[in-house]
Amino acid sequence: MTEPDSTGLHDVGKLAHWAVSSAKPGYGVENVKDANPATLWQSEGAQPHLINIQFPKKQSVSEVWLYSDISLDDSYTPQKISVRAGTYHGDLHEIRLVDLPNPKGWQVIKLTSSGSADGSASSSKEREPLRAHLLQVAVLSNHMNGKDTHVRGIKVFAPKALDLDDDLVPWRSVDFLQHETIR
Repeated sequence: MTEPDSTGLHDVGKLAHWAVSSAKPGYGVENVKDANPATLWQSEGAQPHLINIQFPKKQSVSEVWLYSDISLDDSYTPQKISVRAGTYHGDLHEIRLVDLPNPKGWQVIKLTSSGSADGSASSSKEREPLRAHLLQVAVLSNHMNGKDTHVRGIKVFAPKALDLDDDLVPWRSVDFLQHETIR
């Protein structure tokens, strides 16, 4: 499956500290954050299985991509996922509850600051990216009632910053140019 379009977005996952609730030896958190579908994180223990993505400062986040493939992972494939956000573990709120009926490839989960739980947004204010210190991806259940789960990759995206065109802001005047380098 081809990767979804990430035009207008940049990956902010590398800015975060990642942790998981449990992992089988050799299938840890490094495999979920490398976004390589050939590697995977495998949980071990009781559900829900948690992936915590914590940023050092408040971060804008507009989309979370999760790679899951039912043909490869069978009963280890996540079916119900909750994406939660907050400033720390004590104030997490569910932002999206997602059902993945037959996932095959990258699943795009759109996040907004005040959109409805189903991801729909009716005004431009509701389409603003979510701002949080902590994101938590919780696997609530798997296909065929599987106990442990496989996640082959997660990517976290923020909107690209506004690119100012040189014609919009006149930074090329003589006054600005004389101070553009440091001696």
